Amino acid sequence: MYRFHYDYILKAYQNRAKLLFTDTDSLCYELYTDDVYADMKRDADRFDTSDYPKAHSNYDATNCKVIGKFKDECNGVPVLEFVGLRSKM
Repeated sequence: MYRFHYDYILKAYQNRAKLLFTDTDSLCYELYTDDVYADMKRDADRFDTSDYPKAHSNYDATNCKVIGKFKDECNGVPVLEFVGLRSKM
């Protein structure tokens, strides 16, 4: 996870990425980019998009359940709001 954060996110987005929270096996970011799905498609080897709807342009079963690949937990539906009050809440 640290490698993904430091070697991928910070290098790709620099000051256009804000880490909102972490958990045992997840990272949540606010990314400032024109199209995050295009970014994910460009670097598809880093992501498991097998849970996306089959009609979604990023759907690909290649990395299905592969350990170390990151997932969009919302399955291609953009998150519009985030409220982080405190840890574990």
